[in-house]
Amino acid sequence: MPACSLEECDLFDFMAHYVGMTVLHPGGLWATDRQARLCHIDKDSRVLDIACGKGTSAIYLARKYGSHIVGVDLDAGFVDQATRLAEKKRLGNRLDFRTADALHLPFGDNEFDVTLSQAFLVLIPDQERAVREAVRVTRPGGYIAWLELSFTREPPPSLFERAAASACEGCFRHTLTFEGWERLFRESGMADLQTVPGEMGTRQRRMFRDEGWLNAARIMWKWATNPRIRRRMDAIFGFFRDHSDFIRYGIFVGRKPETVQ
Repeated sequence: MPACSLEECDLFDFMAHYVGMTVLHPGGLWATDRQARLCHIDKDSRVLDIACGKGTSAIYLARKYGSHIVGVDLDAGFVDQATRLAEKKRLGNRLDFRTADALHLPFGDNEFDVTLSQAFLVLIPDQERAVREAVRVTRPGGYIAWLELSFTREPPPSLFERAAASACEGCFRHTLTFEGWERLFRESGMADLQTVPGEMGTRQRRMFRDEGWLNAARIMWKWATNPRIRRRMDAIFGFFRDHSDFIRYGIFVGRKPETVQ
């Protein structure tokens, strides 16, 4: 469990540690699959998943596409959970999870065919460093893909005030507009950029598909029986619903140039 309380921890820690969700990024596994197809992942692809969390997306991609995937996360507890889950699903030969800092990736230049990440850049201030590291470890001509919360336009101060009241502030402190993300990616070394906007939608509709019936039932039981969890979840859903005009997510896919300009 995180050091902070249920009411004060950031959105992702709350969903992962207190609620028990395993698919935490916007768009769920549908968005993961869309990201993979835009990167042309196949069984021969060597893929790096930055900020892999509990390994849910990496495991999904390894099972569906047969790729070899290396997942890295700064949270050693998440890495242990991801490793155990991969072994349980008998995918240990296709998956390798490691504790590592995304700003100082422990890989040489040009090691991966595809480097991707989901809902990570919104949590860190040095976004340019993270993108440049992702580009560095990707081979020339390879794909780099990000899936991030995105503003449709510059939001009003009231959005951040409401986010703070809902303990969601950490997710939006470093969120950019679609245009802001595109500028960051281009300036950090990505070329041939494609942007696919996505609707946030209603989390409950996707939960049974992404989490599976058993874990979805556990999550719904917590919501029904734990007033503290229910209040926080209701506040989060209400926040996203009330600011749906401003908040989307984006899938941003580019390539590492064949030659450095």
